[in-house]
Amino acid sequence: MKDAFKGFYNIEKTVLEELWMDEKTLFVFDTNVLLNLYGYAKQTRDDFFSILEAVNDKLWIPYHVGLEYQRRRLSIIRNEKIVFNEIESNLDKVQKVFKGDFEKLALKRRFPKLFENTEKLEKEINKSISNYKKSVQHWDSEQPCVRSHDEIRDKLNDLFNEKVGEKPESQKWLDELYVEGKDRFKKKVPPGFKDAGKGNSDDETHFYNDGLYYERQYGDLILWKQLIKKSQNENIENVIFITDDAKEDWWYKINSNGKKTVGPLAELQSEIYRESDIKNFHMYSTSMFLEDGKSNLAVDVSESSIEDASTPHVTENSSGLASKLMESYRAQSIKNDQWRELIDRTHKIKSIDNDRWREALERTNNIPSIDNDRLREALERTNNIPSIDNDRLREALERTNNIPSIDNDRLREALERTNNIPSIDSDRLREALERTNHSPSIDNERLKAIFESQGRTQTESDIFYKNLNSYLRKKDEDD
Repeated sequence: MKDAFKGFYNIEKTVLEELWMDEKTLFVFDTNVLLNLYGYAKQTRDDFFSILEAVNDKLWIPYHVGLEYQRRRLSIIRNEKIVFNEIESNLDKVQKVFKGDFEKLALKRRFPKLFENTEKLEKEINKSISNYKKSVQHWDSEQPCVRSHDEIRDKLNDLFNEKVGEKPESQKWLDELYVEGKDRFKKKVPPGFKDAGKGNSDDETHFYNDGLYYERQYGDLILWKQLIKKSQNENIENVIFITDDAKEDWWYKINSNGKKTVGPLAELQSEIYRESDIKNFHMYSTSMFLEDGKSNLAVDVSESSIEDASTPHVTENSSGLASKLMESYRAQSIKNDQWRELIDRTHKIKSIDNDRWREALERTNNIPSIDNDRLREALERTNNIPSIDNDRLREALERTNNIPSIDNDRLREALERTNNIPSIDSDRLREALERTNHSPSIDNERLKAIFESQGRTQTESDIFYKNLNSYLRKKDEDD
């Protein structure tokens, strides 16, 4: 049964150990494995190269892998450098919190002791950031830049010297492959169908090289066909393919207490067994390659290298990567209780301002005699003030010249519902209101309409009207 369905069987561990030592085993590498080297720590790169040197005579890459490596190398180097720029930018943002957000809280005036603690915290954080920046500079200096000498490429040049496959024989061969690829993708035949439409987002759907036209979406299929052709060599009996492409057009995955990777897709294995005479086909990720290389070749490989290689690195766009690094740094190095307390206070204070003011003021929106837009404009100028004292409130009210008269009790009740605003006595409010333009008395029908829109009772309306007329008569007598 196993011979009839060979594609469904993975290589047993004992057999796999023997393949590492077999002279007829070929180790083949995908483009992403080579490009990932630019994102690894130096120790990880050194350990990777140590294993490659141990199996030096068995190394090989398809022509398309080499081509993609050369085309994408500089963009990967650039993006790795961008990571360090983003780290610097994010560190600056942390420091600016004290010069921006905390200053708005007016802690020095409102909470002097808390302000002293904040200053101490700022000094501690700035010191930690300064030390962290030194480590960032160290790692930055370890990374090549687009115009520097590329030691990684030099090492790959030596290791894969005369170990690169032949270029496509003609444009006709590629064009026929694209037709086949279109049909395979439609039927979900691996590999590469997950790359259908690749390049559409950045408008680079194709490219030219050495007189040949390449469609990017068929890159995996091209290298796969070149790998199969190489496997037809009579001196090759075992093929081990190392790729960091984790998509499900290469690997069979199943949900079993979380998604588990079982091994290469059965159709992939069936095709290479069908199209060549090899006995064994196996696939590794770089981290698994390092782990098995360590045990099977007795090569010293650091556990940190295996862990480093298990983290995705290759990206055409570095956006978000620096943020993840910063999140990790914050979680490990900024654990001060005072910092968390201050952040919590900021959130609480900010949550009181505009929304609660708006809620109180919107209760008066249906009063025709109040110019809502002008009042809102005046009050919005105080948005960034944590607490509004009487002087600022009077200043805001004095700017609203079109308010004939306001029920003192109702306005005070509305304003006192907002936290942190001290009570406003009638005399001070009357003083502010008397500076507004004089208005004729408001007739009963208008008052009724106002109160009905507010859901008030007739009794409340009568009381309010009586008090208002008394106030206006007394005012006229005084005048």
